[in-house]
Amino acid sequence: MNTAKSDAFWPSYTDLMTSLFFIMLVLYILTYVRLNSTIQLQANKLKIIETVEENLRPLKAESSLFIYEEQYKRFKLAFDVKFGNNQYQLMPDQLENYQETINHIDQAGLKLKSIIDHLKQERASDERLRRVSYVVVIAGYASRTGQEAHNYELSYQRALALKNYWKTKGIDFEAKEYEELVDLQVAGNGWGGIGRLPFEPDNQRFLIQIFPKIGDVK
Repeated sequence: MNTAKSDAFWPSYTDLMTSLFFIMLVLYILTYVRLNSTIQLQANKLKIIETVEENLRPLKAESSLFIYEEQYKRFKLAFDVKFGNNQYQLMPDQLENYQETINHIDQAGLKLKSIIDHLKQERASDERLRRVSYVVVIAGYASRTGQEAHNYELSYQRALALKNYWKTKGIDFEAKEYEELVDLQVAGNGWGGIGRLPFEPDNQRFLIQIFPKIGDVK
C-alpha cells in the first residue's frame, strides 16, 4: 500500500515541476521580448533625437545670424534690432539702422527657411523621421518701460510684424508645403521670459525657438 502511494507521488510531482518549468520559461520569454522591445524603442527614439540635433547643427553654426543659447535651448538673432519708442513695424521710420538691420533680417529668414526645407527633405527620405514635426516660435521682447500690459502687446506685435515681413519675402512657414512639418507660433514675451539682458533697451529683440515633436516610435 505504501509502495503504491509512493509510486503515484513521483509521476505527479514530476508533472507538476515540468508544468512549473514551462510556466517560468514562458514568463521569461515574454519578459525578455517585452524588455528587448522597450530597449529597441528607446534606442530608435535616441537615434531620431540625434538625427534631429544633427539637422539643426547648421543653424547653430550660423553665428553671424543666430546665436544658440545652450542654457535656454533657443536661438536669438545675432544682431541688434532697435525699435523706436512704442514702435513695432519693420519700417524705416520705426527701426533704427533700418537698412543694415533689414538686410540681416532678410538673411536670417532665408537661412531659417533653408534649414526648415532641409528638415522637410530629411523627413521625406528617412522613414524614422516621418512622425517628427517641429514647433517654430517667433517671440518678440520689449524693454521694461511704460505699462506692462502694453509692452506684452507690443512685443507680440513685433513678433507678428517679423512673421508677416518674412512672408512678403516668400518665407512662409504656414504655407501648405509645411503643414505637416511646422506648427508656427507667434509670441510676445513682454517683460517676462528667462535670460533677459541686464541693459533693458537690449531686450528689444527676437528669439527663434525650434522644438521637435516626436510621435509614437515603432
